[in-house]
Amino acid sequence: MIVKNYTGDKLNFGLAAEKAKADGQNVNMVIVGDDVSVEGNSLVGQRGLAGVVLVHKIAGAKAAEGADLNQVTAVAKKAASQMATVAASLDRCSVPGRGHQDALPGDQLEYGMGIHNEPGVHREAIASLETTVGKTLDMLFKPQNGMWQPRRGERVCLMVNNLGGLSVLELGVVADEVVRQLTARDVHIDRSLVGTFVTSLDGPGFSTTLLQLDDELVSLLDAPTTAPAWPRSIHGWATDAEAAAKRETTVAAEEPTGRETGVKVPTSLVRAIVDAVATTTAEDEPKITEYDTLAGDGDCGETLLNGVNGLVKEFQKEDGDSVDIGQVFRRTAMTAERSMGGTSGAIYAIFLNAVANRLTELSTPASTPDVSDLLRQSLQSGLDELCRYTPARIGHRTLMDALIPFVKAFHGARPLESAIADARTGAEGTRQMAAALGRASYVGQDRFDEEGGIPDPGALGVVSILRGVETALKTKLV
Repeated sequence: MIVKNYTGDKLNFGLAAEKAKADGQNVNMVIVGDDVSVEGNSLVGQRGLAGVVLVHKIAGAKAAEGADLNQVTAVAKKAASQMATVAASLDRCSVPGRGHQDALPGDQLEYGMGIHNEPGVHREAIASLETTVGKTLDMLFKPQNGMWQPRRGERVCLMVNNLGGLSVLELGVVADEVVRQLTARDVHIDRSLVGTFVTSLDGPGFSTTLLQLDDELVSLLDAPTTAPAWPRSIHGWATDAEAAAKRETTVAAEEPTGRETGVKVPTSLVRAIVDAVATTTAEDEPKITEYDTLAGDGDCGETLLNGVNGLVKEFQKEDGDSVDIGQVFRRTAMTAERSMGGTSGAIYAIFLNAVANRLTELSTPASTPDVSDLLRQSLQSGLDELCRYTPARIGHRTLMDALIPFVKAFHGARPLESAIADARTGAEGTRQMAAALGRASYVGQDRFDEEGGIPDPGALGVVSILRGVETALKTKLV
């Protein structure tokens, strides 16, 4: 029997052992006390935590080899004697049926949590994840009489265990930080497990377990098992430079094509437009994000702002007095693709690349075309090309509800201010519109009736960009 070191557990399992012996059974009991956060109570000893899972796996694999009871007991005791666990949690778990439950203040966490909802060893103000992980590892590495502690250069199995309330994403972030700090302490992670193994119901916390390895324990951990929750494979955590290089592929930044139109615009004007767009999108981002949270996945405003901030950086390094107008659009397209991503990033990149291509086709070194006329034709051509790749049109509740009216009006020789007004009208017209495309098409219509209707965030983003362009041009012309 493998028993976690709690008084009630030992007594009741001990009772079962004695009754089994009375029936002629041969019974051994191994006590697991891997919690190193509890100090100074030599009489009771350390609590049993997630490390018990490793003992179960090792003992089970040894038994499956055909080893006798004493051999299984010996390897289980060996594993239990050379492991350590520490837990930390943001709150207690929710006990079913309990009316009133104590909770931690929202700005505090506890270290040294058990698995039975008992308080932690000490409580502190919530710090960064780096600090929190660092403190748990300090407790693991602190020398204690009679307790195993990890040492530099030692082979270990790492288990990062979910106490029940963390998401897979959160647990992965915690595990990555644990590995980073263990690597800095020169600990060799020979095997690793990250998942939900020993919970405290829905406790929003984690525990970290280290088990000292030798060849026998590695072999037993690697042995196949039909236990459904055990990872199909456990492995080391690649931290050396060569392994990390295989895991993380860095793609060199793409350079814009050298094709130019021969039409130059002042660099100061380009920077003024980019800076103005950065200002308007920063102003509008909170509302765009709010609307996208209600009717989408909540990242539209942030995605737009990422693209614009990337554009600011792109043209900060421009040191010439003028820049080719085709290159302005092409570099803007590359920035949208690189900094935004997702659907909106692809739409902007396709449109702007198509505009740049048309600008190059319409311009010749011998000609001196009117820049406004050149832009009117190129924007329309860019829109036509974009429509080949997306079915979105006016009335589908997308950014096209603002982009199409603007391009159409501007191509029709309407003043820029009038074309932008059409874009704004198009965006406002999406308030009561049923979504036909994109993530908003999966949302119930009742969500769009809030606040008198929710305008499409992507369309608002187009208006925000155009508002910045308008502001910059007015300022420069004045």
